[in-house]
Amino acid sequence: MKLRGIRFPHRKIRDIQRIVSEPSNSSPPLSWSKSAIWSLVLGLIGFATVWVVFGLLIAAVAAILGHLSLSKFRTGPVRGRRLAWTGLIISYLAILLFPFIMIGAAVSIPAVSQWRNQQSQARAEVSSEKASQLFVVCEAFARANRDRYPSDWSDLGGRFIPRLQLRQLLRSPHRGGETEAFELVPHSRPVLDVVASTTIVIQERAPSHIPDIAVVFADGNVSTLLNPDYQAP
Repeated sequence: MKLRGIRFPHRKIRDIQRIVSEPSNSSPPLSWSKSAIWSLVLGLIGFATVWVVFGLLIAAVAAILGHLSLSKFRTGPVRGRRLAWTGLIISYLAILLFPFIMIGAAVSIPAVSQWRNQQSQARAEVSSEKASQLFVVCEAFARANRDRYPSDWSDLGGRFIPRLQLRQLLRSPHRGGETEAFELVPHSRPVLDVVASTTIVIQERAPSHIPDIAVVFADGNVSTLLNPDYQAP
């Protein structure tokens, strides 16, 4: 057989005709299950946020979508079976983990609150101790200076107390406190005995989240008063 001057063997012609006449076995690619994808995404989000209530709700939605996507695989060919199973498992883990998180929070929150109260009380005791030591140094200054109190903390450094120790005493023990957390309150000297228990000579400056401040009266007693800058949380 000739085709435009080219000779083809009969076998080649039959092979070409068979290839052309055979129907194509290729099928369109399977689509991904959107519910399976969303089940995995919401399952991960729910697991990460299960410690709050909306995280539990998200995990529940992810579990529902996982079951819906698995039901679709029985009715037709769809991709995403592994995604659906993964999202379903993660969502159920989040749901099962939620009660344990709530129990842990119920146990730990009072313990943390008690620990914070103990820490605040310990810092308040440190403030009172520092104020008492500063009073002793101020009284030593007054005895050496004709019953005159120092006008500034720098008057004490060197002779009456080492400067480094003075800086340590003035530093606030509270979180967010100042480096010079105590101030001298001007008062008349000598202080009469009848008013010595009510005349404040040293007062603490504390951050606004601290409810009480340490004060020292002229008779040497250390007490606490309401912080004028206190702002309740």
